[in-house]
Amino acid sequence: MSISKSVSAVFIAAAAACAAPETSSDTQQSQIKDVEPGASVSFAHILRSPVAPGGNGVLELTVNENYAAGTMEIVAVSDGLDLAAASRSMTVSMAGADEHRWDVYFDAPNGGVHYIDFSVTATDENDVTASRAHSAAVNIGDGAVLAKPDAPIVIDADGEAVILMNAEETIEE
Repeated sequence: MSISKSVSAVFIAAAAACAAPETSSDTQQSQIKDVEPGASVSFAHILRSPVAPGGNGVLELTVNENYAAGTMEIVAVSDGLDLAAASRSMTVSMAGADEHRWDVYFDAPNGGVHYIDFSVTATDENDVTASRAHSAAVNIGDGAVLAKPDAPIVIDADGEAVILMNAEETIEE
């Protein structure tokens, strides 16, 4: 019985040694990579001009991709903006230019902050598919910009921004 216990202990120790990561700093540095999962694309957007409630607007979306060839499909949806039919999806070739611009036309029935959500599906030359999403905030009307707090912002000892607010405390006994 003591032989099987010592064999089990040796087996467990060997398994733990195999699973233990190397502590060499050279090995750790070569294995650490900061790679985001998904399609190799980045986004930028700009609202061409201010839009009033009930008005029409154009959001310019720029998608930069890092592919030699393939196709990219971009789909747009919105929670409170009416997107024009031509602004709901677009397919582009990724051969050639790395930057793709798309004008998204919309009607804004109501004021406030609305979002246009984009999903990109990139298919490279080897038919490998990857996706990524982006959301663009669209401010409609004057009241869409968030109000700044009336209270001053103070930096605390940790370097964090703190808003001082008036409060009243009532203690009941």
